[in-house]
Amino acid sequence: MKRFFNNRILVIDDDETIRDSFRDILVPKRRDSYSLDRASEVLFGKGEARDRKEEGSFRFELSVAANGIEGFEMVKEAVEKEQPFAAIFVDMRMPGWDGLETVQRIRDVDERAEIIFVTAYSDYGIEEVVARAGMNVSYHCKPFSVEEVRQIATKAVYEWNKARSLEDLIDITSHLRASRWQLKPLLNNILQQVADMLGTLSAMLVVQNSKGFYDKVIGIGALAETGSENEYILELEKTGFSERMTHYAERFLFFQLDRYGIVALLKDGVRSINIERIYLVRLFLEQAAMTIANVDLQETLIRNEKLSAVGKAIGMVAHDLRGPIGSICSATSMATEMADDPDAVKEIHRLIDEQAVAALALVEDILDFTHNAELTKDTILMGPFVESVARSVAENLRELSVPMKVEMDSDTPFPADERKIFRVMVNLIRNAAEAVEKKKPDAPSILLKVTDGEEGKVRFEVSDNGGGIPEEIREHLFVPFSTYGKSKGTGLGLAIVKQFTEAHGGEVSVSTSPAGTRFTVELPRS
Repeated sequence: MKRFFNNRILVIDDDETIRDSFRDILVPKRRDSYSLDRASEVLFGKGEARDRKEEGSFRFELSVAANGIEGFEMVKEAVEKEQPFAAIFVDMRMPGWDGLETVQRIRDVDERAEIIFVTAYSDYGIEEVVARAGMNVSYHCKPFSVEEVRQIATKAVYEWNKARSLEDLIDITSHLRASRWQLKPLLNNILQQVADMLGTLSAMLVVQNSKGFYDKVIGIGALAETGSENEYILELEKTGFSERMTHYAERFLFFQLDRYGIVALLKDGVRSINIERIYLVRLFLEQAAMTIANVDLQETLIRNEKLSAVGKAIGMVAHDLRGPIGSICSATSMATEMADDPDAVKEIHRLIDEQAVAALALVEDILDFTHNAELTKDTILMGPFVESVARSVAENLRELSVPMKVEMDSDTPFPADERKIFRVMVNLIRNAAEAVEKKKPDAPSILLKVTDGEEGKVRFEVSDNGGGIPEEIREHLFVPFSTYGKSKGTGLGLAIVKQFTEAHGGEVSVSTSPAGTRFTVELPRS
């Protein structure tokens, strides 16, 4: 239903004079306002007249019906048009349907309207009226004063709108996908409003656990005090309330819906509440149950996704570590068998060292990415730094038969965490080498170029002629553990490049085509 501030009122009375009186009181004619103000000034003085004018400034949209059947049809049509009445004044004694039968019929099409019985006498007691007409009713006897009618109408309209706003808020909670720490303050706020409308001192939302015992979910007021909620929970366990009922205990009320319930502490031991709003408790319980279930489901899904991601990452790491560790184990066995051949043992030691370095580099990749340690910046001399990078990747490039050319158009020192930027360059070059080796162009090549960037930056470019990056994996290049099209590697190489570059306040970009790919890293010199 479209939400709006509803000021619509319906009067059902067989007495035309009464209907006209309501019209004069709630929708006064504009032409009479001046005379009314003048009369008020004479009777009460100018200050009182001004207050009276402001008090009557709230205007209602009024409709009238001469009997119960006509009133019922008007209510039905209003609901169908999504323009319900906020309040309905009903005379008790009328020909045909009396007031109580009229309201019973109205409740079949509109359970939310505020019902106000206005009559000089009645054939029914208030208990029977409430039992047959519903909770949100009130009872006023004729004759009534002008201000009394205005106050009753204003209160009813505001109560209707407040209840609808709270219903909307309660309904929204059932669709939330919040974390548990976000959910509790929201439910706490709504529970506070529900308690206020019930007229209770405090309230607590409880839920049955798998063993059938109650646990506190959230609480407000006295029930939220540390330790005090356990007293009420223990009392619930002893009482053994049945489901879907409202129960009165010595100090509190208990509303139960399946596994969920609300404990409401009565004010000053008074064993009564605003029964007009009990349906809000039911609505809150229904939606709160759905919301908590949604949060449980979401947390389960997130936990499973995390476990899946961790399992995938561990699988990749285990797969990659198996190679160098297996080589080391084989080499140690060979070294034992060839102990009498110094040259062979020396070569085996070189192989062991090489594989150990590869395994250590893999572990360092993971630690570097997950720890995200603070930078330790020093002034880096460009020449020695580039030479160190070239030496580090030389063996890998030689194995893949991929040559690399270095161009330095800048030798200006720059501040950075040398170990991290060294890892950035090595990862980019190894990534380029793998692309070239896979594509196998006629003249494989990699170019490492260093230039002065714009606005006092240093720029590193790593280019290759490996045929470019496929369209379907471009958006995943820097995603951790993405190993599209690779038979080895953890998928952390480019993720580390991005993380380390951005930690320095720099930027990494990529351009690719069928001719090849170029990664560009720009770092600030200050």
